[in-house]
Amino acid sequence: MARYLVVLNLGSMKNQDVPIFFSHPEAEFLHTGVGRDIFGAQKCPTRQILADVRNGKYDLVISGRSEFPVFNPRKGFLKNLVDTAGKFLRYPHLISGKFPYKKISTGLVGLDCQCSPIIDNGRFQELDRAICYFKRDLPQNPCNAFLYTHPKTECSGNVLHTVPFNRWVSKLRPISLGINDTLAVKLAAIEMPKKTDVFFAGETSLRLNRLTGIRQLERLKSEGFNIDIATERLPFDEFIQRCAQAYLVWSPEGLAWDCYRHYEAGAAGSVPLMQSPPSYCYAPFRDNENAIYYYLEGDHLAVRVRRALQNRARLVEMGQAARQHVLKWHTHLALSRYVIAETKRTLAESQMKH
Repeated sequence: MARYLVVLNLGSMKNQDVPIFFSHPEAEFLHTGVGRDIFGAQKCPTRQILADVRNGKYDLVISGRSEFPVFNPRKGFLKNLVDTAGKFLRYPHLISGKFPYKKISTGLVGLDCQCSPIIDNGRFQELDRAICYFKRDLPQNPCNAFLYTHPKTECSGNVLHTVPFNRWVSKLRPISLGINDTLAVKLAAIEMPKKTDVFFAGETSLRLNRLTGIRQLERLKSEGFNIDIATERLPFDEFIQRCAQAYLVWSPEGLAWDCYRHYEAGAAGSVPLMQSPPSYCYAPFRDNENAIYYYLEGDHLAVRVRRALQNRARLVEMGQAARQHVLKWHTHLALSRYVIAETKRTLAESQMKH
């Protein structure tokens, strides 16, 4: 019997939130929109879902991102009107309306794995009702997750003194993108000898942090290190093979610091080479244990690579540690269990106080 309901109402294929629960054996997926859901979930009337929640059928209700347009206070009335009309034209199924999370009085959990450290104001209704709200790339100062979402949150100091933002800060929890369980098992089974020192594949155009890193890797290559760089898009199987063959896989920040490459490289048995995280991370990799971190300043990337490659046997051990770290903490099943356990812990703690 399902204990956890995931509402897939009005999502899109870009939804990075709810797939975390696809592997959970006790999760049920329903949608209330028009026609077939993009993830193939069963359709169910909103009133039936709300009745089942009231009657205790589910312990928790999980909410993810919706494409439904919400008034943006940072934009003028006409701009909001144009954006709303554009959304309805692109996604006609939105006309069916947004799921009324405000009617769920208990057991609501928010998932937000979007490529932004800022929480979109379209999620505020869920955040207000939620026990916990799990945010990818959560700022180290959680107050900054609300910057510029409201006229009164133009600095983090205001957030601490402005209702309801000061009440919402304590609900925020970190979460990672992770990796789906089937892929994790596939990558963990890869065993191949190391052929290259550092591997990187990715776009570099107009990305200053990557351009400066590439220059350092090219300098290392001129010094005799075996550096494998692919700036073109690789087929996924080739990308994984070249990851597994490298002692180190450079995984710089893209649209956000957290990215799939961290976990793909680790699961493949290589050591992720990452810039020091600016965010509050869930179950982070540990420097010199299962990852190598560097600072953006100067040539610190090259310094860390040279030092790490002085002991390649140690890097092989670290790659195996990275694999175990991903399998233990960052598969989708592990992340869904973390969400449930942390929410229930928070709920129990709140009940004890009252």
